[in-house]
Amino acid sequence: MKYLARITTDCKEQLLAAHLQNVAEMSASAVPQQFQAVAKYAGLWHDLGKYQQKWQEYLKNNGKRVVHSPHGAVVALQMSKKEPPAIAYIIAGHHSGLSEKLRLRGSEYKQLAAGLEKCLEIARQEIADFIPQELPDINLPKLRREFAIRMLFSVLVDNDRLDARKFENIENKGESSIYVQDLELSAYNKMSFNPHSLFPQSANAISEARNVFAQHCINKSELPKGIFRLTGPCGIGKTIASARFAYLHSQKHQMSGIVYVGPLKSIIEQTAAVYRQLFGENAVLEHHSGYEPKLAETKDYKLNTERWDKPVIVTSGVQFYESLFANHPTKCRKLQGLINKVILLDESQSIPSDLVRPILNVLNTLVTDWGCTIVLMSATQPAFHNLNEDDLTDVVDIIPEAETSRIFQQLKRVNYQYIADIWEWKNLVDSIQSSKLNQGLIIVNTKKLARAGYEILSAKFPDHCFHLSSMMCPDHRSQVLDKVRKLLKAEQPCFLISTQVVEAGVDVDFPIVYRQLAPLDSIIQAAGRCNREGKQDQGNVIIFNMSSANPPGYKDGISITKKILEKYDINDDILSLIKIYFSDLLNQNHDGGVDIQKLREKYDFPEVAKAVKVIDNEHQIAVVVKWGDSEKLIAEMQNKEYLTEADWRRLQKFTVNIPQNDQYTNYTQVGKIDVWMGDYEETGIRVG
Repeated sequence: MKYLARITTDCKEQLLAAHLQNVAEMSASAVPQQFQAVAKYAGLWHDLGKYQQKWQEYLKNNGKRVVHSPHGAVVALQMSKKEPPAIAYIIAGHHSGLSEKLRLRGSEYKQLAAGLEKCLEIARQEIADFIPQELPDINLPKLRREFAIRMLFSVLVDNDRLDARKFENIENKGESSIYVQDLELSAYNKMSFNPHSLFPQSANAISEARNVFAQHCINKSELPKGIFRLTGPCGIGKTIASARFAYLHSQKHQMSGIVYVGPLKSIIEQTAAVYRQLFGENAVLEHHSGYEPKLAETKDYKLNTERWDKPVIVTSGVQFYESLFANHPTKCRKLQGLINKVILLDESQSIPSDLVRPILNVLNTLVTDWGCTIVLMSATQPAFHNLNEDDLTDVVDIIPEAETSRIFQQLKRVNYQYIADIWEWKNLVDSIQSSKLNQGLIIVNTKKLARAGYEILSAKFPDHCFHLSSMMCPDHRSQVLDKVRKLLKAEQPCFLISTQVVEAGVDVDFPIVYRQLAPLDSIIQAAGRCNREGKQDQGNVIIFNMSSANPPGYKDGISITKKILEKYDINDDILSLIKIYFSDLLNQNHDGGVDIQKLREKYDFPEVAKAVKVIDNEHQIAVVVKWGDSEKLIAEMQNKEYLTEADWRRLQKFTVNIPQNDQYTNYTQVGKIDVWMGDYEETGIRVG
C-alpha cells in the first residue's frame, strides 16, 4: 500500500515517507549544529499519525478530519525519562500552536495517538533509522531551552509548509519562490551600494562628525558576532552608518541578511525607502501594520511576511517583539528568518519597559545560540546595565564612550529652557512673537492637541502654519514636509505644529523648537529638529507644560523627566542625565517582565504569548483615504482577485491607521481595500 502525505488538485501524490524525510533534512540544515538532531527528528516524526489507515482514507475520500499531530509527540514522550522533551512540544503544536507542559504530561493527550504502534511499524519499514538509540533533546538553561523550542517549532512549521508548497507547485511558484530567494540574496551580496564611501570632505563640523561616526561603524564591522551599541546624537547619520556596519558585518561572517526593527511607522517607512535605494527594490521586505495586507489577500507577500525570507527585512517593534514570544504557527513561522542575521534595533529606548527582561534575554539568546548579531541604536541609550539580572552581556560600543561624549559636545547645537508654569496657547503665541523668529516647530503629545493648536496658530499666522500627525496619510505628510523644507531653506515664515511623528527620522531644521513636557528621550529627539545643520551658534528648545491629558505610557516618563528638569540643568551633561532617566525608569513601578520569565521557565507557551502584548498602532485598522491619486488606484484595483506586493506599496502612501473603536467606523470595503468614507481635511482624518 502507498502511504501518502497529500494529493494535489491535479491528482499528484506525494509519498508520506518522502515528505517526512524532506522536512527532516530541510529542518536539520536550517539550524546550528547543536540543534540539528532535534530538528531532524521533529521533522521525521511530525506527521507520523498520517500512517493511520483512517487518515489515509480521509485523504483519499475527502472525509472527516483525523487527528495526526499527537503520534510523533507521544513517541518522544515515551522515550523521555524526565519532563516533556523539546520534540514533544514542537510536534504537538505544529498545527494548533505550542502548548503548555501540563497538557503534554496528561494521560488524555497520549490517548489521542490512536494506532500508534501500527504507525511506528509502517514508518520503520519505510524509513531507515526512524527511531534513534537515544532521544535527542536540548540541554540548555531553562530560558534558552524555552526559546530554542519556539525557534525549532518555527523551523518545523516553515519547512512542513514549504515542502508542501514546493510539491504542490502552487501557481507555478513552489520551486521558483526558492530560486527567487537565492537571486535576491545574490543581488544583496553584489549590491551597488559602497559601504566604505563617506560624506564629501567639508569644513562643516557636522559633516566631519558624520564621517568619524561612519568610519567607526566600518571599522567595528570586522569584529566577531555579538551585541553592539550604536550611540550618537540626532542627525549624525545612524540610518546609513548602521546599514554600512550591518552589510559589512554580514559579509565578513557569511550571514544571511539584515533585519531592521523600528519603533514608529513613519521611521519604518523612511528606512524602507532608504534600504531599497541601498540594497535594491526586490531585496527589501517591509512588514508592519500600515503595509500588511489582510491574510490570504496576496500570495507572494503573504508568504514573504510569514517567512521573513528576504535578505533585508524592515519591520515594527510590535511584529518583532510579539513574534519572539508567540505560540501560534503562523506568527512563529517568521522566527526562523532571524537565524544568522544582523538585527538592528532602532531607538532601542522604545523597548517596552514592562517587557524589558524577557526581550533582552531573548536578544542575548539569539546571539549565543542562533548566530545573530544585535545592534542597539539610539541617541538616548537606556540603562540596561542597571537591571538586576545580567540579561545583556558583553556589549561592545561601536563608538567608544569617550568618542560619543566628544561627538555630543561637538554637535551641541541647542540650548534647553524649561518652563515650569502651565501654559495656554496664548502663552505659546506670545513666546513665538517675542522670539522675533519667523520659523518654529511646536510638538505636542496628542493628535487632539495638535489639531487644536493648528486651528489657533493658523488664525495668528495665516498662510504660514502647517500640521503633521499620524492621522494624515504618508503622501499628505510628505507634501507638507516638502513645503516646510522649501520655506525653511528660503528663510520664509513657517510654523509647524506636530505630534511626536516628527521627532525621529524626519529631516527638518528649525531655529526654535517648542516641546510639550514629555519623556526625556522624546525631548532629546525633538531637539534633533532644531539647528540640525548648525547654521546658528545655538538653537533654542523650549520645554513647556500644558494641562491636557497625555498618551498612555507617558506617565512614568514625564514624572521622572519633570524631577530631572527641576533638579538639574539639562544643558550641562545630557549623557549623564539620560543615564539617570533610564535608570529611574527601569526601576519605577514595573517588574520589567519578571512574571513572564517565570512563565517561560514553566514552558507555558500560551500564557507567555498572551502576556507579551505591545500596545501600539499595530493593533489598528489601515484604511485608504481619498487623497491625491488614491481614488484612481482604488478604482483600478477594486475588482482584482488578489493584490500583489507592488499594489500594496502603491496604496501604502494613502493609508492611515485608525483605532478600533466606535468613533472610527466610517469606512467600507471596496474590493480588497478598506476605504475611509468620512471627513479628510488638512489635519487628516477627522471624527466628531
